[in-house]
Amino acid sequence: MIQILGIILLVGGLIAVVVGAQDAFGMRERAARMFLGRFTQRTLALLIGGGLAAVVGLILLT
Repeated sequence: MIQILGIILLVGGLIAVVVGAQDAFGMRERAARMFLGRFTQRTLALLIGGGLAAVVGLILLT
């Protein structure tokens, strides 16, 4: 059961990281970085949260 949860977290985390990376290079994000000087909260949440979920998923698989 723990391995199934690990697979779900790993796949979900990787998907979130990919969506966050795509969002980071979008036109809206570029405009926000030009005015704010940083990524938006949505992009940061996708990148950091997805990365953490993927790491926890890998730990659960081992």
